Amino acid sequence: MVLMVASCDKHELQYNTTPVTGAEFQLHYFVPVLSTNTAYAVDSVLINDVQVSSVKGAGQFKPQGGLPASGYAGRFFSTQAGVNNIKFYKGSNVIYDQNVTLTNGKQNVIVHDLNKAPIVIDNQYPYKHVSGTPTVATWDTDSLETVMFINLLYEESGKPYEGKLQYMWEHPTTKEWKNLGEPVAFGEATERAIVTVIKTTHNSSGSCNINYRILDENGNDLKTVNSGGVETTYADYWTAYIGRSYMHFFRGVRTEKGSSAVTQWVSL
Repeated sequence: MVLMVASCDKHELQYNTTPVTGAEFQLHYFVPVLSTNTAYAVDSVLINDVQVSSVKGAGQFKPQGGLPASGYAGRFFSTQAGVNNIKFYKGSNVIYDQNVTLTNGKQNVIVHDLNKAPIVIDNQYPYKHVSGTPTVATWDTDSLETVMFINLLYEESGKPYEGKLQYMWEHPTTKEWKNLGEPVAFGEATERAIVTVIKTTHNSSGSCNINYRILDENGNDLKTVNSGGVETTYADYWTAYIGRSYMHFFRGVRTEKGSSAVTQWVSL
């Protein structure tokens, strides 16, 4: 009997990647106008005079949108920490030209006024992803997402809402309303808060609907003017997927017909 031993060479797979050591950012366009307002549609976006979006590429950059697009969850532009320049072109005309100071790490840059420097929000990366404590009733179905709320609400054109807003979510089974972070003023964001997701289909990746409400600075339900022109209590829901991290931008004008709403952004 002959013992044969095969010798194998170890091959290391390598990928051509460059570690990011500077600033990373996502760009959001939340001027308080309807997304259908073509006067505010941007044809080209330049960062430090380098084009990152154009009407001939990904299409126009419209209000209530973001770059890289939300469908590319977890993607960020990379640049140097320090002062960076942002320009918006409509045709050959520059309609926005502002500098923004970025730091090392991930952040969200929000253009909310074409005549002002953008708001910068810490993205709070890495995201919290911890499992909840299972119970007999929720074992193998109870898990989590995280949500950050950003207040970008205007009271009227050119005038930000002056009070602080408390964002709240409803537990999907107990129906108990819970605060999502602390109340925040215009331009501020909550910490990323853990929200319970109890999936409605057992053999699935896991999702359910979560209801949300907003309280004003006096602890009352926030009133907004709906698409029918009637002032009504703000209420909305979003589908929550287990393990995801979201940003909820509350934008628009509270007193204008159909203007104010939450835009959900998938961070991861």
